[in-house]
Amino acid sequence: MLDNHVASKSSRIAKVLKVGALSISAAFCLAAATPASAAAAQEDRLQGLIEPIKAEKPYKIGVTLVHLNDDFWKGIAYGIQDEAKRSGVKVVQISVAGAYGNVREQFAQLNALKSLGVDIAVVGAASFNGYDPIFKDMQKSGIKVVAAGIPVNSPNVTFGVGQDDKSIGVALADQICKAKPKSTVATIPGPAGAEWVRLRYVGFMEESKKCPGLNVLPGAFGGNVGLSYGLSQASDLLLKHPDAAFIYTPEISLGMGAAQAIKQLGKRTQVVSSSVVKEAIPMIKDGRFLAVVSEPGIIMGRLIVQYAIRQMEGKPMPNLHKDKALPYPYVLTPPVVITPADIDSHPFNIYEIPPHDWRIDALQ
Repeated sequence: MLDNHVASKSSRIAKVLKVGALSISAAFCLAAATPASAAAAQEDRLQGLIEPIKAEKPYKIGVTLVHLNDDFWKGIAYGIQDEAKRSGVKVVQISVAGAYGNVREQFAQLNALKSLGVDIAVVGAASFNGYDPIFKDMQKSGIKVVAAGIPVNSPNVTFGVGQDDKSIGVALADQICKAKPKSTVATIPGPAGAEWVRLRYVGFMEESKKCPGLNVLPGAFGGNVGLSYGLSQASDLLLKHPDAAFIYTPEISLGMGAAQAIKQLGKRTQVVSSSVVKEAIPMIKDGRFLAVVSEPGIIMGRLIVQYAIRQMEGKPMPNLHKDKALPYPYVLTPPVVITPADIDSHPFNIYEIPPHDWRIDALQ
C-alpha cells in the first residue's frame, strides 16, 4: 500500500532535504541580521530554491484547496496568485472544499476548472484517497494536475509540492527531548483519514522512543483540526494526566486550543505543533508553545507556479524527486523549527503569512 511506502521512505526524503534545510536556515539568519539584509531576503521571493522564470504563454491555472481557515492554505493561495502575476500566467479561479473529507465538493470544483479550460489544476486534496479517476480524466484532457501542500494517492498527478510530514513529527519530538527528556507527553494525533496527520504522528512517536526517560501517552485519531476540539481534548488530557509537561498536536489550530486549555487550567504545560498563524505568535512568545515547525505555504505556492511553467514548456525541473515515496514526482520544502527565542527574527511575510490586505480575486 502507498501508506507503507510513504512511511518507509520518509527518512530517505529527510536526507534529501538536509542541504535545503541548511540553506533555508542560513536565509533566516541573514534575514534577521539587519533591516537592509531583511529587505534583500524579501526581494529573493524564492529564497534561492529555484531560479524564477517567466512563462512564454499566458497559461491558465485553476486551484481548489481544502479550506482557507489557516495561514498555511492562505499562504499557498497567496503564493500561487502573486507568483502567477509576476510570472505571466493567469489564475482563473481559487475554490475551497470547506473541510477535510469534502471530496464531493472538490470533485465538482475540479469539473468546473475543466470546463474553464485550465492548463494546470492545483489540488490541495480534502482526502488522501479517491481522486485517481478524476485526475486520470483531467490528464486525458490535457490538464496538468499538481498536488499542493499534502500528498494524494494517485499516479495521475503530474507533480507535487509539499513537505516531509514525518520529519515534522521528528523535529517536534527532538525539541521535547532536548528541553526535558524525563517527562510525560500527552498527544492529540488529529483527524482520522488525513495522511499528513498520520505521518506526523508516526514520526513523533518513533523519534520519542529514542529519548531515554520520555513517557509519551498514545492518543486516538479523531475529531477535526479546530481550535475548540484542541481545547476540549487538552482539557481532558490535563485532568487525567496533570503531570504532563508537554502536549503534541499536528497543526496549529489544535495547538492553540491546547494552549488555551493550559492557560485556563493554570498549568505550565507546553505545546509543540506545526504551521504558524498570526494568532499563535503571542502564544509562542509567552512560552505556551515550546516549538512550532514552520510550514512555508507562500513558498510552496510560488514553487507550484514556477514548476508548472517549466512542466508546460518542457524546461528543466531541478530538485524534483522521483521514487517510491509517492506515486508521482515531487518537490519538498525543508522544515524549520521556530521557538520563543527566535520568534522575533522569523520572516513570516516571506514564508507563511500573506499581507493583511490580501484578498482572493476569484473565489468559488
